[in-house]
Amino acid sequence: MKLLLLLITFTIPTCILNCQTPGYMGKRFSAGYGFHFGPALLGSNGNGKSIFGRNNGNAKDGEFAFNRLHEVYIEYAIKTRFSIGTSAIFYKTTYDNGMEFTANVNRNSPQGTYIYGQPSNLYTIKGVNYLVYGKLFYGKYIAPWGRYMCFGINIRSYTASYNPNKMSFTYNSYINNINENITFSDFGPLKQHYTKFDIFAGFGRTRILADKIIFDYGFNTNMYSLLTTLFDAGGPQNFIDEPDNTIYIKKTSAFRVRNLNRFNVFIKVGYLF
Repeated sequence: MKLLLLLITFTIPTCILNCQTPGYMGKRFSAGYGFHFGPALLGSNGNGKSIFGRNNGNAKDGEFAFNRLHEVYIEYAIKTRFSIGTSAIFYKTTYDNGMEFTANVNRNSPQGTYIYGQPSNLYTIKGVNYLVYGKLFYGKYIAPWGRYMCFGINIRSYTASYNPNKMSFTYNSYINNINENITFSDFGPLKQHYTKFDIFAGFGRTRILADKIIFDYGFNTNMYSLLTTLFDAGGPQNFIDEPDNTIYIKKTSAFRVRNLNRFNVFIKVGYLF
């Protein structure tokens, strides 16, 4: 009887301590690769394709088109049900030039000569989302195993670039009794870099095989991108006037990047150590 009591006295505290140890089987670090994707419903994906497209856009619509993003991440369990992580998500997309612009093509005149139109073709956007986040695992689970919700900060860094030989607008000019077609292709620097911030949130579930391999799947969103859904649905013209040619890419690229990050499903594979 005394031996039994001694075993109980030793075993219970040991079990409690083990249960409260952060990490799955004491392993706290995990790292891996993720694949995010979502349908390119109206906007164009990295190949210039779209499922539905927009009436005034230049994307190839009626295509089986998805946005694809690639992620590398590292996480650390600091509590039994809470882990922190950081990741970089890489992507490429395009904007279909579905919005008109305005430009003064005669700055020597006090009144100026303004043109209005929609550029041809598309331009490219390449970016990286830098995430710092936390994961809170539900009741019976131990980080990094089980169901969780995640939240954090997303720093979106991206570069938009265009080819003036493809992205242009042709207008008719009548000067000194001469009628001619002129091609306009000045939309600022050929490469333009921007940085935006957003609040990241999502839900997912991880499964662990052989105590080492992690399968992680779920969905995520960005809160500002989500809140602007109704404004963005009809295109950037819903909330801004025709931008000047010098800020056309600045305004429309922000719109496209928001759409890309609004909602995505993900699958990740990682290693626990």
